[in-house]
Amino acid sequence: MDPRTQETIAAYGRAAEQYHALWKEHRPLDAVRTFGTLAGRNARVIDVACGPALDVRLLRDQGLAVFAGDRSEELMRIGHLLFPKRPLARWDLRRLPFADKVFDGVWAAAALQHLPRKEMRSALGELRRVHARGPIFVSFREGRSDLEPVDEPGVGPVYVTTVSGDELKTLLLDQGYQQVEIQTRPDPIGRSDVAWVYGWGRC
Repeated sequence: MDPRTQETIAAYGRAAEQYHALWKEHRPLDAVRTFGTLAGRNARVIDVACGPALDVRLLRDQGLAVFAGDRSEELMRIGHLLFPKRPLARWDLRRLPFADKVFDGVWAAAALQHLPRKEMRSALGELRRVHARGPIFVSFREGRSDLEPVDEPGVGPVYVTTVSGDELKTLLLDQGYQQVEIQTRPDPIGRSDVAWVYGWGRC
């Protein structure tokens, strides 16, 4: 693993409670609703980098069966406190502990942005491997950086890879996704220098 990614995971772990407190009220609710509609009630979906389970309840409230995990042990500790009976696990999204084609949807909100650009294609390929049918949602900060340091509110310095809409579209199409759509959105906590790119696709 790239040492910058390792440093970032450690930073989130150290600030897990602050991160959860800040971001729990700033979730992509419109994307959650769209994802729920596309996946369909009772769909089996995976939240591949759930942090402190920020979106688990929202996805569950859409009638989805959510399996969620994260690399950070401390973020997972908070997730288990919030959802002691939900299927949450610690994993590396580059090597998911599931058989091929077992999920009806893939939720990857800000999930890949702490990987180096050279790993993006293979990481997305791993998400595609476990995806049988239904939607995928992927989001990134917009830009062209490759694991450059940024100040993450509630966390401190972390390393982030940013992408353009065209780049994200190509990544999704190269994995065989259909009906690919790209949207640009403002930052949920109002940072004027940050915009987000949403990528949608269907199996």
